[in-house]
Amino acid sequence: MDDKATVRKLVREMIVPMGIMTAVCWAFTLIWGFKLSNLAGFAVGFAYVWVCYEYLARSCERAVELDVTKAKRVMLVCYLVRFAGLFALCAAAMLTGYISAVGVLVPQFFPRIILTVKQFTAGKEG
Repeated sequence: MDDKATVRKLVREMIVPMGIMTAVCWAFTLIWGFKLSNLAGFAVGFAYVWVCYEYLARSCERAVELDVTKAKRVMLVCYLVRFAGLFALCAAAMLTGYISAVGVLVPQFFPRIILTVKQFTAGKEG
């Protein structure tokens, strides 16, 4: 794999831990009883964070090859698209009630948690 694809490789390494964390958080909501909206919310939240980080990785790889002005524009568009999508998902969740807005939002924190843990454990691995 070339150096350019290391960001995508990192994203793919995070998919399984994010899936496990999503399942654990959804299972925690079962304390209050099963709701299909919670299951749908966590499923949509997990899928959205996966798509967003794949898009972010590809945008970063593309931006590296561009000049500074175009690279900044690519990353700004990436940022705006990801957060506009998250806003739209949360708005749809709150307005319809078919999916849980909390279920959509919670998985968005998992990549940061995984990367933080990975940073602290990287020194111990080698």
